[in-house]
Amino acid sequence: MRVAVGAALVLGVLALAVLMARDVLLQAAGDFLVARDPLAAADAVIAISGDGQERAEEAVHVLEEGYARWLILSGGPAGRSGSGQEMRHYALRHGAPPDRILLDETATSTYGNAQGVARVMRAHRLRSAILVTSPYHMRRSIVIFRSVFGQQGLTVRAHPVPHSFFEPERWWTRRQDRFLVVSEYKKLLALLVGIR
Repeated sequence: MRVAVGAALVLGVLALAVLMARDVLLQAAGDFLVARDPLAAADAVIAISGDGQERAEEAVHVLEEGYARWLILSGGPAGRSGSGQEMRHYALRHGAPPDRILLDETATSTYGNAQGVARVMRAHRLRSAILVTSPYHMRRSIVIFRSVFGQQGLTVRAHPVPHSFFEPERWWTRRQDRFLVVSEYKKLLALLVGIR
């Protein structure tokens, strides 16, 4: 009888510890996705398609703060959601100077964004960039961009959108954020096994 009571007590304490640790572990999982480097001067700031409006807006802000001379917008072909032209429209609406915008309109994935932006940078003899994307998307994006850029002698720094619709704090309490985090972890896992 004493053993059963002791075992039940130990199991109860373990269950309580797991419940208490759950929030800490879930928070760490959300925080891991939000890679960030200190802002520093670069040749260009990049906004990639996806949640384009907030990404373009923050990239324009970084440009206006003087961290870069060029704004590179990377999206898909014209006429599609997430197109380079749609990104350009957002950037212009937020005050980007039209003569400082460079476009990549070939991307259909984050890997495609990295390849297209690298082509644009080489064509304009640019060597360094600041990547702007949504917080949940930054870890995978910076891994991909650094892989593509590193092979070509280009460098990139991570700058997630600071005031995003996605909030890493208690992400598991919001349906949309749960979907985004789970989706990103699936894509990170695919990336780790060599699937782009």
